[in-house]
Amino acid sequence: MTNNSNSMVQYEAFSSVVPHKPTFPRPSFRISAEKDLEPGNLKRCFHMLLCYERTSSEDSGWIVAGWTKTSMAMALSDKPMLAGRLRGVEDGGLEIVSNDSGIRLVEARIPITLSEFVGLRYKGEVRKQLVYWKSIDGQDTQFSPLMYIQVTNFKCGGYAIGISCSILLADPFLMSSFLKKWSKIHMNLFSESQTQKLPLQYLPNFGKSDSTPVYDPNYATPQATTEQTLIFKFANLTMDNEMQSIVALSCIEKAHRRLGKEVTSDFSLLVKDPFNNVFKIVTIIVKDVISLESFENYTANHGEDCSWGDYVDAGGINIAKNNNPVDTVCWISSPVEQDLVMIISSGSNVTVVVTVSATDHAVEIA
Repeated sequence: MTNNSNSMVQYEAFSSVVPHKPTFPRPSFRISAEKDLEPGNLKRCFHMLLCYERTSSEDSGWIVAGWTKTSMAMALSDKPMLAGRLRGVEDGGLEIVSNDSGIRLVEARIPITLSEFVGLRYKGEVRKQLVYWKSIDGQDTQFSPLMYIQVTNFKCGGYAIGISCSILLADPFLMSSFLKKWSKIHMNLFSESQTQKLPLQYLPNFGKSDSTPVYDPNYATPQATTEQTLIFKFANLTMDNEMQSIVALSCIEKAHRRLGKEVTSDFSLLVKDPFNNVFKIVTIIVKDVISLESFENYTANHGEDCSWGDYVDAGGINIAKNNNPVDTVCWISSPVEQDLVMIISSGSNVTVVVTVSATDHAVEIA
């Protein structure tokens, strides 16, 4: 039994992975919004999908998932915020706190081979089934995981690792860096455990992989989306609040021009302040920015175009020696129609990630 009639994936098990050691003190960062956080921002998510061939008769997604429960726990000890939750604070706002509630690990299977999946002409709908994600519950945020990892077994023995992470938790580049560190821990753990071929939490040993699949009545495969993400890089750029709005609108106009469109509506701007542990979310009123004199004198043409591959080294996420992913893809999903701009600063270097409505929401990593 799958989750709905259109789903090819069978979910076999759900479990939580918490940091290997308790987190103390518990760091947190504030979500700053001009007004109540829009529900759409609780649904937006960064996805990464990595597909691997089977390297030996002893290799499988079930084994990878079993060892992931240990290796990910070790990795989360250094990044406990990823295992945290969104919670309310006294003034009515929200913050993310590293309370060790854990990420969710999903084990699944799909009745096609990896080569059949890679060869699909239109595989967007199948891709979405390989990256489990449930939007944050706006009423009970403390019970909603902010990160999911889905390990899906293909019929041929190959497997896919799908990562889903709330954009409120981590930007795509921070997530990529974390996954590379996790993969090194995973490879070292596996190589050191060769005398123990199977992990302790190996699902087939519990009879689960041949029994009735798990069914989540509250989950539905994400609806079709038509978004595209473009990335712009700026050097030696200092920004106050006004300049953030100007740069964001300039980049979103550039993205729309490439798609043969015009900016006709307001959009969301997300800015992370690493120095004050604050994540700011504002709605940019296009007409207000256009009316600024400084906007008329500014152009985004000096921004360098980038791709996911320039920032997200998915090929470096190897969970087995000499086994690079054969298919990789990243995208930002947004079930709301409002465009999204993320500004990520590192000193005077700024990266602007623009997600707009388009014809295809998933971009292959070159």
